[in-house]
Amino acid sequence: MFGKFKDLKKVAELKSKMSKIEKQFKAMRIEESGMDGRIKVAVNGLGEVVEIKLEPDLFEGKVDVKKIEKTLINAINSAQKKAKNMAAQKMQELMNELPPEVRRMMGG
Repeated sequence: MFGKFKDLKKVAELKSKMSKIEKQFKAMRIEESGMDGRIKVAVNGLGEVVEIKLEPDLFEGKVDVKKIEKTLINAINSAQKKAKNMAAQKMQELMNELPPEVRRMMGG
């Protein structure tokens, strides 16, 4: 009987940790760049784009819009992939802290 209470207590502790981790992910910055650093993208740990910087010289002379667009897409995708991998790793660490019975209940 007390074992189940301990499991519930552990789940409550993990929920609290999850909330803290989500706040940490929101504050985190993952940056990627392209075209020799003239295009910079930053996402938070949740994968949300928080900043895009384009150097003014990208728009001088003959502008290669397609190259700029492709570089932006690649930088965003790369940064989001890194954020996703970091989140998955952290979630796995949290799941490993759960008792086996609780992991089974959660499908893990």
